[in-house]
Amino acid sequence: MTDFGSQPLHLSRRLAAEITAAFDTVMAQLKTKSDPRALIETFSTQNVAARGYLLPDDLVSIALLKNGDKLSGKTRAALQSNSPEALHFLTHAAYRAVDDEIAMRLLLGLDGVNLPTASCILSWVWPARWPVIDVNSWIAIEHFDSNRLAPKRSTKGLKMAHWLFYTQLVRLVGAATGLSPQQIDMWLYAVGRTLEKSSQTRES
Repeated sequence: MTDFGSQPLHLSRRLAAEITAAFDTVMAQLKTKSDPRALIETFSTQNVAARGYLLPDDLVSIALLKNGDKLSGKTRAALQSNSPEALHFLTHAAYRAVDDEIAMRLLLGLDGVNLPTASCILSWVWPARWPVIDVNSWIAIEHFDSNRLAPKRSTKGLKMAHWLFYTQLVRLVGAATGLSPQQIDMWLYAVGRTLEKSSQTRES
């Protein structure tokens, strides 16, 4: 497993300062089909956290939003192949898990669910506890980190070590700023999207 050493503490201090200075400005510019705030509110209204597990329609809603309202036939079929009983068991166990790695590994047992989507299953039901890990967030981390963490520009490049580093980092930033994990990961996502678009413009 990749060892990121003591970087979370160093990086969290810089990110806390950056977010404090520019949170509202960055968030005001955020435009994405994957904005989770409405779905988080729906889950809150439906008391999904109190229920403690997902229903099949909840899983499809999360995957759709994560993928910009588009799912391949293969992915949709994989998601729908999970029995309601398996979905109930694995999501219930994940939400009750104390350890971030165990919570993630339980959700990776679901067909059609990769690591970023699994983080959405956690975060969009429990936004005060877990962040969403995303390729764009890693572009932002590379931008702010003096040790130049390599960005993972594919969902397949995000591994368990990245998830554990990311949750630790986001919680350190949250402790310093008072922001929730969901707010921090959306800010990082917005910064990463802007950086990626700028890079593409320069290359074209």
